[in-house]
Amino acid sequence: MVSEIQNIKNHSRSKKHLNKVQSVTVRQPSVAQFVTNAQQVKRTVAKAEIKLSAFLAEHNVGFLAADHLSGLLKDIFPDSDIFQARAIVSNVIGTSHKEVLAKKLQHAKFSIMTDESTDIGTVKNSCVAIRFYDKDSGCIESKFWELYKVYEDGDLNIEKASTAENLYNGVVKTFKQHNIPFANIIGFGADGCNTMMGVRNSVASRFRDSCPGIFVMKCVCHSVHICASEACKNLPRACEDLARNIYGFKLSAKNQAELKEFQVFLNLEPHKLLHPSQTRWLSMIAVVRTVLENWDALMLFFNQKWLSERVLSAEQVFNCLHDSFAKMYYIFLEWILPKFTTFNEYFQSRAVVILDLLDKIRALYTEILLYFMKRTYVMGKNLSDVDPKNAAHRLEDSQLYLGVKILKTAGTPEIKNHPHLINDFYHRCKNFFVIPIKKQLAAGKSGGYRRRQLAVDDEVSVMHLEFPD
Repeated sequence: MVSEIQNIKNHSRSKKHLNKVQSVTVRQPSVAQFVTNAQQVKRTVAKAEIKLSAFLAEHNVGFLAADHLSGLLKDIFPDSDIFQARAIVSNVIGTSHKEVLAKKLQHAKFSIMTDESTDIGTVKNSCVAIRFYDKDSGCIESKFWELYKVYEDGDLNIEKASTAENLYNGVVKTFKQHNIPFANIIGFGADGCNTMMGVRNSVASRFRDSCPGIFVMKCVCHSVHICASEACKNLPRACEDLARNIYGFKLSAKNQAELKEFQVFLNLEPHKLLHPSQTRWLSMIAVVRTVLENWDALMLFFNQKWLSERVLSAEQVFNCLHDSFAKMYYIFLEWILPKFTTFNEYFQSRAVVILDLLDKIRALYTEILLYFMKRTYVMGKNLSDVDPKNAAHRLEDSQLYLGVKILKTAGTPEIKNHPHLINDFYHRCKNFFVIPIKKQLAAGKSGGYRRRQLAVDDEVSVMHLEFPD
């Protein structure tokens, strides 16, 4: 009996027995542990997807490229769920951001900015942005609010859909859906078209009725662009036609290569010719500069094209390039257009420069007046008392200041030998100056050109001169 007990004790201390005992004592994981781990993994995956989607959205990575990324991630990380950037940005990040922003707007004063655009699918959308003071960041923030369709799918009455009433309802509907009170709307900004900014039947007039005391402001840059565009219409149409015909003729690779040979021959930089845009504000200045820089190379190129191919478009460009007055108009545009583009660039800044608006407009207004009116008259009166219509104080055509290059060009024999053409040139340039001034005076009579007071630190200390449309 003693020996059997001893054998059992010896067996209990053996390595084989100890290994078996240890294996038995290891507890099996419970089902709850599996569930907990699965939920944790799911949360980790969701968190990673949201962060990656936010990164793609913040840096404007296209959804098409982001959706292709899902296949790559699935191949690299086979144990991960499929990544869907478009759905996450639209349904998770966008929705949650909209909810947070809506709660802030329910208790904060804000301004609305809106504009319409047509995408590549010919769908006309209207973008709504808001600007408000964010207590969390301690700064004035500009945030995207909504992008809605101006025309609903299947809407056959396009004229009714594009009315001021429909645009106004489309904007306010986005705020009503989130229970944002109209009393919090204190400002509205848009371009200067009649539908948006008309005195009686417009989006702005409806906001004035529904939000008493609202501050309505046109886009300064758009207004200046319209003034410059109207002024350019007084110049010969051949100026714009020349730029468009040059761009249209050089589309083929062969023509571009031949033009480049002439540019190299004349020791010019092989610049790419630009197309005059109908929508981009004051893009004509870049086109004008490029044409002037390549004027001699273009003359050689179109000489060859006209003599060899006898194409009508080449003949038209050929004749225009050999017209000394056509070049003078381009030299004039190269000098005058930067006056407007510099103003526009300043007010396209992300910084708050609205307080400089009055001073900048007064400076531009005075500068234009001095180009065609006597300095003693303009500088000897208050700016509001200067009458641009007073012919007695206008300069003679030959006394107009049109830049140094024009003064040099006007003295050349090919220009002096055509007095009637030079008189027409000066007359058109004078009208170029007068047209923006007349638009301001006409807007002043209709109420578009007026002074408004802005409260700064509870003191009326800044006067805002609104540039007319």
